[in-house]
Amino acid sequence: MSDNGVPPRPGPFFPQTGRPGTRSPQRAAMRSRRLRRRALLLLLPVPLLVAALVLGTKLAFLPVIASYASGRYDANDYSEAATNFGLQKTMNVVDPWKAWYNTGTALHRSGDDVAAISDLHRAYDLAEDEAPAVRCRIQVNLSISYETSGDFETTMAEDYLAQKVALEEALAARDAGQDYNQFLVDPEGDGTDIDPQDLQDEATTWFSYAERSYATAEQVRGWPGCEDQPEQEKEQNQESTQRLQDKQQQARDAQPEPDPTAPETPDGEEEGETPDGADQSEQERAEAERQEKLQQQDSEARDDEEQSRQEYEEYFGGDEPTGGAGDGGGSSKNW
Repeated sequence: MSDNGVPPRPGPFFPQTGRPGTRSPQRAAMRSRRLRRRALLLLLPVPLLVAALVLGTKLAFLPVIASYASGRYDANDYSEAATNFGLQKTMNVVDPWKAWYNTGTALHRSGDDVAAISDLHRAYDLAEDEAPAVRCRIQVNLSISYETSGDFETTMAEDYLAQKVALEEALAARDAGQDYNQFLVDPEGDGTDIDPQDLQDEATTWFSYAERSYATAEQVRGWPGCEDQPEQEKEQNQESTQRLQDKQQQARDAQPEPDPTAPETPDGEEEGETPDGADQSEQERAEAERQEKLQQQDSEARDDEEQSRQEYEEYFGGDEPTGGAGDGGGSSKNW
């Protein structure tokens, strides 16, 4: 209080704000959190946008790829056609079987029946809900791929038989003291002669492969789907079935007969017992055995396909890509 009794007037109040332009730690932390949330909200749609962009680009180019692949197919450039048809297998939900069918067809034309069979099996599975005519187209091409695979295996067997004949002639000439082709007898030049029986065994193995391929081709033609074919196509199918049966028989006849001195007794049967169905005619028994063998070989072919898929999944860590699009611009042909 002043000397005259009047209290002093209070001065103006100035809050302690620190240095000009600075914020409190609490406000700075809140602002930082808000900025992070905004950044996250902006980044969240980015993967979806990228996926949509990639998918859109893929779909936009599918007709271009199909047209180019069809052109290469029509130009008899089947390897290039197969490569481009294969690009349609992934990221496609429209008629996914077509890409596998087109690729398998082109692969067969290029001579790669092993890959063609795999792709056509996949096409048949993907076309499970399609019209019977669609499945019939696939199985006809699949059957033809098995048949041409059998033709290749038959050629390999015949080559081994030709080598065996040439080797036996060379060995006979050597034993008679005549000139002979040393390379046929000892191709490695290490003094070890080739055994003609080894070549016979190789030929027998390839003939057995061919018999199995022809039997599977016949079995595929009997799958459901081709019951409503036009009459002309039914006749062609019957002719193809007969041709496959003839090829099976030829491959079977080319294999040596089992050794009669070592007969095998079926499990559960004693020597001298008459097996069930002994009253059947020889022709009926032969037909029953043939049908049973066909079913077994078809099952083995399916098992091989399933094993290939499992190996694919184990190696790549996921399912095989499914999909495909387009009909290849009309290049999906039956042969």
